[in-house]
Amino acid sequence: MQAPNVSIASMAMLVELRISTWTARKRDDDTTAETNKAKNAIDGASNVYKYLMAGSDHLKKIEKYAAKCRAWNSQQTLPWMKGIGLLPMQNFFAYRQQLGTMEANFGALVTDFITAYPTLVSTQAFNLGTYFDPTEFPDVDTLPRKFKFEYNFLPVPESGDFRLQCEEAVRKDLAEQYDKMFNDRLAEAMRDPWERLHKTLTHMVERLTDAPDGQRNIFRDSLVNKPLELCGLLSKLNITNDPQLEEARRMLERSLTHMDAEDLRNSPGARLELKTDVQTILNKFTW
Repeated sequence: MQAPNVSIASMAMLVELRISTWTARKRDDDTTAETNKAKNAIDGASNVYKYLMAGSDHLKKIEKYAAKCRAWNSQQTLPWMKGIGLLPMQNFFAYRQQLGTMEANFGALVTDFITAYPTLVSTQAFNLGTYFDPTEFPDVDTLPRKFKFEYNFLPVPESGDFRLQCEEAVRKDLAEQYDKMFNDRLAEAMRDPWERLHKTLTHMVERLTDAPDGQRNIFRDSLVNKPLELCGLLSKLNITNDPQLEEARRMLERSLTHMDAEDLRNSPGARLELKTDVQTILNKFTW
C-alpha cells in the first residue's frame, strides 16, 4: 500500500510506553549442575530457574495487569518502530486519560505488593523448601525500583525534514534514506488497521456460517460488540484519511447497527443477512 502524502506530524504523535516488573526468577546453579549431570549432559545443556514468589499471586497480579496495559496500548496505536507506537491526535485525550488510570492502578498493585512483601518473604521459606535463599530476595527499600510505568510523547519527524550541517551531496543522500524509511513505516503502520479489520471480518463469517445440518456455531455477544468497538477505533486510527478504509468501516458499522447477538442466535435469516453483508465487504476490497 502506497503511503499517502499527508502531514502526519500534525495528525499524530509518537508514544513510547515502558512497563517493567520484578521477574522474581533466579538461576539455581546447584540444581542446574545436578540436572545436567543426571542427564549425562555438558554444562550449559540446560538451566534451571526458580520462581521466588511461587505460591503467591501478588506479583502475578502486577504481571497480568502490565500485560493488559501493553495489549491496550498496541490496540490504541499503530505500529511505528519497536517500542514506539503512532498515536492519532484524535485519540490523544481519551488515550491519555485511560493511560493515567492504568498508571494509577499499576501503582496501587505495586504498593500492595511492597506492603505485603516482608510477610511474603517469610512465607516463601516454606513454599520454596530447600530452594529458599534469603539473600536472593531484594531489600524492601530497593524493591520499588524494579517496577516502572513510564511513557513519553514525542513529535513525528516529518518526511523531508532532515537538517544536517554537512556536504550537500551527503545531506541529500541521507534525506532520501530517511524519506524512504518514513514512507515505509507509514505504509506498514497503515496496514495494521486493515489487518485488524480483515481478521474481524473473517472471524465473523466463520462464526455466522451454519453447519450443513442447519446447526449454528456457538458465539458470544462479542461477535457484535467487538466489531462495533473496532469501527469506533478505526475512525481514529485512519490518520491518512484512507477513503477505502473509511468506506469499509462504514459498511461494517451499518451492517451491525440494528443487529443483536441474541437475534443472531435465534434467527438463521439474521445470521445469513449479516454474513452476506460481511462477505460483501471482504469481496469489495483488496486485502
